[in-house]
Amino acid sequence: MKEREKSEFLKVVDSAGRVVDFHGLRHTFISSLASGGVHPKIAQTLARHSSITLTMDRYTHLQVADRAATLAALPDLDRPQSDSFRGTGSRGQQSAS
Repeated sequence: MKEREKSEFLKVVDSAGRVVDFHGLRHTFISSLASGGVHPKIAQTLARHSSITLTMDRYTHLQVADRAATLAALPDLDRPQSDSFRGTGSRGQQSAS
């Protein structure tokens, strides 16, 4: 027991004044699952939450990199389209323009 009292393991504040927030680790865990592409229902189950709303709205925090990766997946609209995309008539015929 005396050994445990001398240890800084699992203390809320260590000798350097750093604070450990174990509840904050839950936020990090769920956010990491989301960044890793884990299905939200699986994240909810792993967090043992009663609702998907709690998991997604309260515990999932997206970073700028997550948003940037999503936007990077969009098609490039500035490049010229090939002729196969220009046909608007039936049976693949080109428009009369």
